[in-house]
Formats: sequence, C-alpha cells, structure tokens
Amino acid sequence: MKIYYSIILLLLIQFSFSQITTLTEDQLLKSSNVFLNKYKTNNSDIKGNPYLEEEFKKGNIMFSNGKTYNAYIRLDVANQKFEIKKNLDSKSNIIEIDNNILVTINNENFKNHSFNLNNKKIKSILKECLMTEKYQLYYYPKKVIELPNKDGIKAPPTGFTKAPQKKWKDTGSYLIFYNGITYQLPTSHKKMIGLKIFNE
Repeated sequence: MKIYYSIILLLLIQFSFSQITTLTEDQLLKSSNVFLNKYKTNNSDIKGNPYLEEEFKKGNIMFSNGKTYNAYIRLDVANQKFEIKKNLDSKSNIIEIDNNILVTINNENFKNHSFNLNNKKIKSILKECLMTEKYQLYYYPKKVIELPNKDGIKAPPTGFTKAPQKKWKDTGSYLIFYNGITYQLPTSHKKMIGLKIFNE
C-alpha cells in the first residue's frame, strides 16, 4: 500500500513540475521556425552598439502560414538575431528566425538568406531594397568589433595609459542576386560596370 501511495505522490510531483514549464504568453512565438531566448545584456566596454538601429521600432513577424505577430523590433546585426518587445516598456526577448519568416521593421522587410560570397557559404539576415524579375538588391548588414590603432593613441602627461577601447564598426554592404549568383557591389562605379551584369 505504501508503494502505491509513493507512486501517486511521485506522479503528482512530476505533474506539478510539468505545469511550471508550460509555455508563457511571451513564448507563443516558439515554433518550428522561430526560437525564443531570454534577453541578454550587451558588453558595455565596447563603444557603440551591435544593432542596425538602436531604437525599437514598430514591426511585425509573418509566418509562412500567413499568421502575423505585431511587436516592437530591432535587429542585432552582430548576433544575427532580432530583439522584440510587446510594447516599449516591456522586457526584450531574443528570437532567431529561419528562411520561412518575414520580419518587417518600420515598413522594411528582412529575411534570412543562405548564399555564396567570395567562395564562402554565408547565412545572414538581409534587408530587401529592390526586387525585380532579373535582379534582387539587398543590404547585407554587418558589424564587427574593432580595436583602435595603438600608434594613434597618445599617452597622457601622467604616464598612465588607459587600455584602448573597442568599438563596433559597420562593415555592411549591398548585394545583388542575379542568375543564381551573389555579387557584392563595389563602391566604385567603374568596378560596378566591370561586373557585367547590367545591360546599361
């Protein structure tokens, strides 16, 4: 009889713990193609920020089945993730998306893409700029941490030197998808013509 009661007690404990892990309202986005994580603070020792735009802006997340989730969103370029809020006063959550999700921020579309560039396979979130039958123009947002040049740092009169501060550097560029090939657009007009992908 004691064994019977022990088994019932264990089952009740197990059931109560399983209720604790039930999805909350904030985790409704968790599905086969959206992965929700808890918000993590950024390293304040680095100057600048890893975001495309630091402020959260109105946007939405559209699933492949047509369902849409409205939120305040910003893109963490360095970590290739979006941060979302229900409203500007709520806590942030971090989400990862797959290729089937369309994220709109301030009327601009963002999507996850896989492409080859400079003989490397890259997976990145791209911003749609111009879509035509022949060409697709995207902005490829990218940020890296850069250390300042030590030669350019002057020591103060006291002789005490502070360690040079790291900073976020924007290294984003524009990409054209054409005939199944990805081209990184050069800043030079002459080099762009040299790509020979335009009729004029």
